[in-house]
Amino acid sequence: MLHYSVSEEAKHGTFVGRIAQDLGLELVELVPRLFRVASKDRGDLLEVNLQNGILFVNSRIDREELCGRSAECSIHLEVFHVDVELVSTFKNYYSLVLDSALDRESVSAYEVVVTARDGGSPSLWATASLSVEVADVNDNAPAFAQPEYTVFVKENNPPGCHIFTVSARDADAQENALVSYSLVERRVGDRALSSYVSVHAESGKVYALQPLDHEELELLQFQVSARDAGVPPLCSNVTLQVFVLDENDNAPTLLAPRVGGTGGAVSELVPRSVGAVDADSGYNAWLSYELQPAASSARIPFHVGLYTGEISTTRVLDEVDSPRHRLLVLVKDHGEPALTITATVLVSLVEMNSTGPEAALVDVNVYLIIAICAVSSLLVLTLLLYTALRCSAPPTEGACAVGKPTLVCSSAVGSWSYSQQRRQR
Repeated sequence: MLHYSVSEEAKHGTFVGRIAQDLGLELVELVPRLFRVASKDRGDLLEVNLQNGILFVNSRIDREELCGRSAECSIHLEVFHVDVELVSTFKNYYSLVLDSALDRESVSAYEVVVTARDGGSPSLWATASLSVEVADVNDNAPAFAQPEYTVFVKENNPPGCHIFTVSARDADAQENALVSYSLVERRVGDRALSSYVSVHAESGKVYALQPLDHEELELLQFQVSARDAGVPPLCSNVTLQVFVLDENDNAPTLLAPRVGGTGGAVSELVPRSVGAVDADSGYNAWLSYELQPAASSARIPFHVGLYTGEISTTRVLDEVDSPRHRLLVLVKDHGEPALTITATVLVSLVEMNSTGPEAALVDVNVYLIIAICAVSSLLVLTLLLYTALRCSAPPTEGACAVGKPTLVCSSAVGSWSYSQQRRQR
């Protein structure tokens, strides 16, 4: 069987093959025998020159019209099984080769134009457009906008309140970009983190599962993990610092009274304090003290320090003062609204005469005067003058002064007492 090839779109008269010679026929026999070729597809595509026995292209051959996009295409002639193959640019196959690695996140698709040109003169050419899509692989982990977030939440929040939302973005596509969230479990004291907070797997919303107490837990620090659905999955973490803000939910608490030692002789009342503390913080724990007005119209001779709580007298106490005083001290914090507590202080004035060392000192002075009188009358006069001056001095300055009241104090949380007297010079 003879086999020839010719390019499609060849011009009329294009040489295909020496068919008479290849079949072993004499040229002189071609005309008498009326030699001709016929095709079962289209009979006018090829023809034989009876003068020289050459098979040539008679009319335009369209390969796609005859064979479509089939890789092989032939014209079968009815002369001793002659096949003429139509050669096309589809006969040669070329592949695209990468010059560098592809990154779908940078360029997800390419438009490529391929040009095929033959070697004829003039050359003929054709173009084809190719769309190249870059398939995704899971090469990007979810990413948060920042590695750490600071959150402020008021204490005594209702259970299940929303306190924050975390969000991570995955640069991949489809399943590789689906992100889910979870807590990175740890211990908070003797309890699990999951007993305090939870995170919604799809939305990333963080919830407080119970009321948070500033006095118990000022800072709750933990991590949330974001994981994609790729194979294998990739993940990243973000840190949340949740500061529990103080609310004024604790009233002041009184402390045991601070009492000075009893006995001794001093010129004024030593200050005593009404002490209190507040479990809150900041302004909510800043305390002030106020002495409440007495029920009677008489002005009480006492004062309390605004921020110290120290109780002191406003003047020297004497016998005309009431023997008992009941003081009400209001302790107030600076929260909004302010919380208060009242301390009750009982003050008793007890009158005491001069005794002990003061009286003994007077006796010594008397004996000294008698002894000196036996020695010198001049000294007697001097000592008499001295004694007269001493005894005529104001009651607060001399040994002849009578005893002053003793201050005895007590409160709702304890009591204290103190004697106010003058020491003889």
